[in-house]
Amino acid sequence: MRIFRHLAAALVVAGAWGCSDIEVVNPNNPDRDRTLANPADVEALAASQFQQVIGATHGAIGRIQTGMMTASFMSASTLANNGMGPRSAIPRQQIDNAVGNTYQGENFAEYRLLSFVARNAADVLARSKADGFSLGANREGDRLRLNAWAHFVYGLAAGYLSLGYDSAGVPRPDDAAGFIPPLESYAAINAFALAQFDSALVYASTSGVTALPGGWLTGPGGDGVSMAEFQKVVRSYAAQVRASVARNSAERAAVDWNQVIADATAGIDEDLLINMNPSLGWDYSWLATTLHFRDTNWHQQPYYIIGMADVSGAFATWLATTRTDRTPFVIVTPDQRFPQGATRAAQQRPVADDDDPLPAGQYYRNRAEGDQAAVGWEVSFYDDYRHRAFSDASRIGEFPILTKAEVDMLAAEGYIRTGNIPAAAALIDITRTAAGLPALTGAVTATGQPVPGGAQCVPQVPIGTNPPACGDIFEAMKWEKRIETAFTSWGAWFFDARGWGDLPIGTAVHWPVPSQEANARVISIYNMGGAGNPGGATESTYGYGVGTR
Repeated sequence: MRIFRHLAAALVVAGAWGCSDIEVVNPNNPDRDRTLANPADVEALAASQFQQVIGATHGAIGRIQTGMMTASFMSASTLANNGMGPRSAIPRQQIDNAVGNTYQGENFAEYRLLSFVARNAADVLARSKADGFSLGANREGDRLRLNAWAHFVYGLAAGYLSLGYDSAGVPRPDDAAGFIPPLESYAAINAFALAQFDSALVYASTSGVTALPGGWLTGPGGDGVSMAEFQKVVRSYAAQVRASVARNSAERAAVDWNQVIADATAGIDEDLLINMNPSLGWDYSWLATTLHFRDTNWHQQPYYIIGMADVSGAFATWLATTRTDRTPFVIVTPDQRFPQGATRAAQQRPVADDDDPLPAGQYYRNRAEGDQAAVGWEVSFYDDYRHRAFSDASRIGEFPILTKAEVDMLAAEGYIRTGNIPAAAALIDITRTAAGLPALTGAVTATGQPVPGGAQCVPQVPIGTNPPACGDIFEAMKWEKRIETAFTSWGAWFFDARGWGDLPIGTAVHWPVPSQEANARVISIYNMGGAGNPGGATESTYGYGVGTR
């Protein structure tokens, strides 16, 4: 039994293809040493690893991604499928991690797949930095590129493990054969990931390094990427991973915001667009017409967050109603990303157009009559329709896996936290004014001041007592980041909400080491979350999850 468990651990964490206790040579299933003996094979393995990260986080719905969506109010569903309903239930439930639990596949998916990417990256670096390794004559620039790329995907895989789980085992290039990496805390793994990004930047800035081939970063048929552009991508992900690791507002405040600002402002200057094609292994499966766009059983936009756009007072009434007795309402707002009008009829489009993509600049749809239940906090007239055209194209085409708006808001948050309000306002205003909201620049000079707009201000936040009041520049930054990043990067809304202290009380702030991994390591299995339990959120900016709210 012990031999079996050690073998399982090696397979799970290190991606090993054998162990010291059992030696079986099968030329049809070669070991890693034989697989990586050919430098061309090393390069080919490395080239596929960003695709593997996308597959781990977006490629199938059997992931913790769906639970993060509903736990953060980015979506709502009462279905048991993929943990959507249980992860959103109020009062919040713990994550059941027992052997055979209903969602053990979802709990394990990202952990397993990201661990494999980390193992592959470590192996690539061990080979590419070994004495005598060469990709061929006159290809030293390609070897430097290989090192830059491997450090990048290594950092991204480890970084994402640090965001999703309380701990993990991350392999190192110098691990001995069969060695099982020990579990490390999310903070330690995050620091290791950031070091990998730093190494990627060093190699990417070395004289003679060649550009990334088309497809490594941009998907099938994508253009090549210069090292200057690649460095912007690396620094953008470094800013994201550094800020997103916080489990509560105190940890978020303690982030090195000066470094986040430095990375974000040197980051991407346009959305990182990936050429998706499911048949070629590049996919964002949640956005299928049979899932996100299927019906309200699978997705609707709950009011807890988007209700902050409302200026009619309906959101205040909704919050004041017992949670289980709430009924949907029309959001009246000057924010052009929402349908305009004071009635549901005014906001709806003709039935023949209802399933078509929305006009440019509008992200949310007010659905046709009768397309939702009558009572319950999850029930809403609205769903996120921004990516309908991508879905209708069978998810073939460009998709923004990391947006400029996300990176801008990372810098803006840093500017707010370090007291540079004008710089923050300028970044927030990029998307805010495009949506028809009044500029913060010149109107807000300090935190705590309400955003402009008077009774028509957006967002209106339920901090303290009801009714909601105009938010300040920090809430305006949060609003723009939420609306602009919904259903793009992995963990959008969830990682920010936990760091801002916005999750409902008791929400699991991360997933435990999955039971499959715990069994392989012969360690105790444990749960996470639930009010008063380990790993459960203990604060809620808006009072969500407290009493009937």
